[in-house]
Amino acid sequence: MTNFNLDSIPRIQLCLLPTPIVPLTRLSTHLGGVKVFIKRDDLTGVAFGGNKNRKLEFLLADAKRKKADVIVTEGALQSNHCLQTAACSAKLGFECELVLSGNIPEFITGNLLLDQILDVKIHRAKDSFERKELMVLVEEELKDKGKRPYMIPTGGSTDIGALGYLKCIVELERQSKDLGIIFDYFVHSTGSGGTQSGVLIGKELYYPELEILGISEGESKQKLRKKVKEIIENFNNIRGLNLVIGDDKIKIYEEYFGEGYGIPNQEMIETVKLVARLEGVFLDPVYTGKAMVGLIDLVKTEVIPKDKNVLFLHSGGSTSIFNYYNVFQKE
Repeated sequence: MTNFNLDSIPRIQLCLLPTPIVPLTRLSTHLGGVKVFIKRDDLTGVAFGGNKNRKLEFLLADAKRKKADVIVTEGALQSNHCLQTAACSAKLGFECELVLSGNIPEFITGNLLLDQILDVKIHRAKDSFERKELMVLVEEELKDKGKRPYMIPTGGSTDIGALGYLKCIVELERQSKDLGIIFDYFVHSTGSGGTQSGVLIGKELYYPELEILGISEGESKQKLRKKVKEIIENFNNIRGLNLVIGDDKIKIYEEYFGEGYGIPNQEMIETVKLVARLEGVFLDPVYTGKAMVGLIDLVKTEVIPKDKNVLFLHSGGSTSIFNYYNVFQKE
């Protein structure tokens, strides 16, 4: 473990770092005194910001190292990851192709509209299972055309992508010292496992007192924990480390996503409105809105004690609010 050197791993700087940490003073008062702060990773700088940009600094550096010329990834129709991948690829001169699933609405808005502005090639799939199959076909077709594709799986969640949030914890440890604050809890939305894997590895290496709480955006905690463990195991094997991160440290709450991924519920709607009206910060309906529902409930039920410092990760995606205009607009 002492031989690990993050700075030796190829990275292309894309993000505006460090992202600020801001106290949510009025929300903290509303919750009865717990000190809540927000890490503004919605301000990473490319394509309206977001957490995936941190991962892409390492993933696209790996793509350049392997002399790729086209980036291929997949996600839901309004995927934040796909938008950020397309925008970062454009910035670095890569071609980009996306495999997206979901019904195209009558009015194109949100991230799909931004994908179209970027003029990336979009392949349509019925669902997440078909997306993964189609990715393989797209890769084969590109190779047949003499291209050198670089494939990025869902959310950029690989041992390389996890480096983005390992580095985020390094950044956080330095900010903690500058602010004179020791954070007790780090609360974030978890889906494909890359962010949670990265912060857990970072915690072990650089910030051991930090407790990581993942709020599921649509998967069971068993399935998510398996993803996280696989990424950490691959990371250990590739980097020659022996980090032991047991199930007791991979904390995931599955109670807050309602009927499923991307399906709005009343708790999310009211929470997005609450944070906007108290703090002037817009959360997104799919990830951070539901993660904040979880944070608030964990405070109310005293899973998070009220004398603690809590850091909430704003992972971006606020543009998807526009795709959910019908649940927010007034009659």
